Amino acid sequence: MKLALYCRQRGEEEFTHSVIQHLKQEGYDITVHGNCPTADSCLEHFYTHEDLAKQLPVNFMVSIGGDGSFIDAANLVGDLDIPLVGINTGRIGFLSGIKKENYKECFQMLHEGRFTLEERSLLHIESSEPLELEHSFVINDITVRATDADAIDAITVWAGGEKVNTYWADGLIIATPTGSTAYSMSCGGPILHPRSEVQVLTPIASHSLSVRPIVIPADTELTVEVSSRAGRYSLALDTERLIVSDHICLHIRKENFRLKTVLFENTNFYDIIREKLLWGLDKRNG
Repeated sequence: MKLALYCRQRGEEEFTHSVIQHLKQEGYDITVHGNCPTADSCLEHFYTHEDLAKQLPVNFMVSIGGDGSFIDAANLVGDLDIPLVGINTGRIGFLSGIKKENYKECFQMLHEGRFTLEERSLLHIESSEPLELEHSFVINDITVRATDADAIDAITVWAGGEKVNTYWADGLIIATPTGSTAYSMSCGGPILHPRSEVQVLTPIASHSLSVRPIVIPADTELTVEVSSRAGRYSLALDTERLIVSDHICLHIRKENFRLKTVLFENTNFYDIIREKLLWGLDKRNG
């Protein structure tokens, strides 16, 4: 079994090294991202999506870190159809579900096939003029917001050619089901099951109390236009950000490929949200 290993450059060096040593002892074939801290120069390395494609077949991509590291790893995988496994060394960790203390047990379950694969829909973005984007797809969300604290943006959205609304707000989040537990949730958006075939539009600090998040089908193409006093707006695709002229129109649709994530046995989405969001912490629940 071949594993690709990703982690960010700083932090958790000792833990990452212990994971690599354990995998080597267990006989796994390993390729490691070039930024991962390891003294073993004999390991195969990759830096980009293209590097990873040349090293196929790879059975699983393993990220070490928080959800940001998991998203970085997913961007490296892209359309290569490699399932992702996340070891959480961050804080909440909705995506990186393996705890540091039981990672050996989880790799054993991986080896024995005691898991299921969960496919998650992604969003794809295009624009009326070329943008310097590192990736054209997102795992969590696309966010449009003002560049300045005093710049009020009017954000108009069409769904399948039909006008949804003109949002007078500090911004708008367009989230996948995976991203529903990220920025969207903090702005009042609903929690969506990862397998839901929908997307959610969540305004950021709407200037009208009657405007609420709306859930629409995943296969509905969106068109987004922004009118800004500053003549520009901030566009964020997961962790990537750039400033865009407000005459540039965005087109958002469901991505043609999906992200595969590993769900170990005796674990489900409802267990995860109860643990991460501390649901049910009530003495009446025993």
